[in-house]
Amino acid sequence: MRRLQQFRAFFRAVAGLLLAFGRTAGYLRTKALADLALPAGSRLSPAEQRRWQHYAWGTTYLAAVFGLLLGRRWSPSESASFAQLAALACFFDDLTDRFPAQPGTTAADSPEQYGRRVDPRGLALHLLQRVEQGLPAERLPLFRHFLQRVFQVETAGRQRGARAPEAGELLRLTAEKGGCSVLLFRCLLAPPLSAAEQKALFEFGGLIQLCDDIFDLWFDRQNGTATLATTWAAQHRLSTLVQVFEQQVAATRQALQTAPFSGLQRASAAWAVHLLCAITRVCLQHYLLLQKKHGTLPLDSRADMVVDMGRWRHRWRAGLAIFQGHGWISRTVQQDERQ
Repeated sequence: MRRLQQFRAFFRAVAGLLLAFGRTAGYLRTKALADLALPAGSRLSPAEQRRWQHYAWGTTYLAAVFGLLLGRRWSPSESASFAQLAALACFFDDLTDRFPAQPGTTAADSPEQYGRRVDPRGLALHLLQRVEQGLPAERLPLFRHFLQRVFQVETAGRQRGARAPEAGELLRLTAEKGGCSVLLFRCLLAPPLSAAEQKALFEFGGLIQLCDDIFDLWFDRQNGTATLATTWAAQHRLSTLVQVFEQQVAATRQALQTAPFSGLQRASAAWAVHLLCAITRVCLQHYLLLQKKHGTLPLDSRADMVVDMGRWRHRWRAGLAIFQGHGWISRTVQQDERQ
């Protein structure tokens, strides 16, 4: 019976992910751009459209995990809100990259003030207003709370200075940025967040941010952005990076086990999280093999350092990794049986 429940959770997770990405593919081809309702005379360049769609695919994974936890599909209006917030995140990241060149801007500014100062086209402010107009009044304060926290982390410039923060501060920034970003998207959906769900999703967000930083190691290094991955790779401490990653996986697992949902919902979400972890482990394994081969990481080599999941050898490794180290999913089911 326990094995049957595990298979049921696994196939529910796979089906949920496939359905979510399939819906996004259709939505991006048809209504997504129109739903942004850009101001008259404003257009996105082909490069901007591609970048926004890249963000939309990333937030689709979030939507799928939320759906598995909450046990429901999204309405068309919720899908539009996700696309709009993905576009806002895309433009916001571009604007904060320009932060050092904006004298007088401080982390205490509001997102609106910052947008008026650095975005002459007004697209970011337009998208923020679109998202907020679609939110019920009772969810708006929490949305703005998490928005301000993400804004402060991004504009403080702590990860882009000449001197990188210590590892402990980088760990805090990773958790804050990732956790608040995930909770920001969760605010788009009903029902309201409980304290237990908020804790679980904050840990999950920290894990997503860490995974993203691991994959973006080469890009962040080129852009001068300090992360745990760039710092420990430069110090030849990949084992420390692996250890911290596995600790974050364990923290996310523990938080999910206490989330206020049924065992099947939690186990299905755990499988979806595990799929992301499996892909990240392939990336870490690739870095470890490079270090073993060269004696040090070829940090400036894009061909070596960027892990292309379109290559079959990486896909096969990810497939193997999916069915390794997933005992925590079994424990999620076992815990529900004991309850």
